[in-house]
Amino acid sequence: MNEHAVVFPCEEDALLGIVHAPDQAGTTGVVIIVAGGPQYRVGAHRQFVVLGRELARQGIPVLRFDHRGTGDSGGAFRGFLDMDADIRSAIDTLFKQCGNLKRVMLWGECESASAAAFYAYRDPRVAGIFMVNPWIRTEAGQAKTYLKHYYWNRLRDPRFWQKIRAGQFSLMRSLKAWLQLLRHVAKSNGDSKKASDAEELTALPLPERLTKSLQRFPGKTYILTSGNDYIAQEFKDFTYSSAVWKSSGLQDKIFFNEMADADHTFSRTVWRAELFEQTAQWLKDHLTG
Repeated sequence: MNEHAVVFPCEEDALLGIVHAPDQAGTTGVVIIVAGGPQYRVGAHRQFVVLGRELARQGIPVLRFDHRGTGDSGGAFRGFLDMDADIRSAIDTLFKQCGNLKRVMLWGECESASAAAFYAYRDPRVAGIFMVNPWIRTEAGQAKTYLKHYYWNRLRDPRFWQKIRAGQFSLMRSLKAWLQLLRHVAKSNGDSKKASDAEELTALPLPERLTKSLQRFPGKTYILTSGNDYIAQEFKDFTYSSAVWKSSGLQDKIFFNEMADADHTFSRTVWRAELFEQTAQWLKDHLTG
């Protein structure tokens, strides 16, 4: 396996990435997209480094890179909603580095998972997307998630009632927060209906934009969620309750899986090992050839 840095252009800026090139590379490669907070190509707990090396050992070429404004790449930070040019440049670069490539899979976690979906349907070279804990956060979605999961779990927690008895809990402050969440839910229910009439995907709220982007994508999609993560729970709640999602046909098109005990970043070694195994196995079963 050859592992080396590459500098490649993205519009007027220069991006830096790491290529993991097997000695005998297959025809399917992987582009690891990094987004979400002050993160760069190494990833939380060095998971992108290990993932890239694991896949390369199995004959799968990989590029992980810093998008504009992060890590060692130039340019202004644009965020995950404006990463199309960065992703396209990364795919171009992996194809140049590995001349026998025929297709790529985009791999993303959290915001980068959504960025992958927003881009993939517009590039025929993308055959698959591996999405981990997709980010579709809205004020309403976050409020519903906390009302449904956080507050309900607190009411069932004996420690919560112990704090009340000991005078360590402010009922008024908690009630104020709870009412504020209810207002977010009520306000955004009307906003979501108005926004969903927009013609352009970019004008839609994140949940609807993700849904319609995945509908347009002709390739294969794998969505993995963590059981111990509010971001994943917000996504799952949307798929359970949204009429837009239920009528999309995606529930039968996409492969879903969950790691019940895992947190958002797969902070334990055993969780990361399972994440890497699922990535490699699904890639081999559905996208290599």
